[in-house]
Amino acid sequence: MMRLVSIAIAFAGLALAGQALAAEVDMSKVTCKEVGDMPAAKTIGVAMWVNGYVHGKAGSAMIDGEKAHANAEKVAAYCKSNTGSTLADAMEAVSKM
Repeated sequence: MMRLVSIAIAFAGLALAGQALAAEVDMSKVTCKEVGDMPAAKTIGVAMWVNGYVHGKAGSAMIDGEKAHANAEKVAAYCKSNTGSTLADAMEAVSKM
């Protein structure tokens, strides 16, 4: 049962991210300010992308929802203080904390 719920949540998230990020974006160049100026739906899509990117680079298919949320909050806090920074720089800085 939990597996089905997880799969349903994943598909709902993918659908939301697909709608939120309809335009093509070079994520290596997106600044913290640009992410902060996005509507909430796009921000969710970006957070999902970041989480998938980080897990993909680590070669892990597992996800810890609480840790992902905590990391998203760290990136958001970093971006608020460093609006000219890129999202990639924010992820790198947070990974060293």
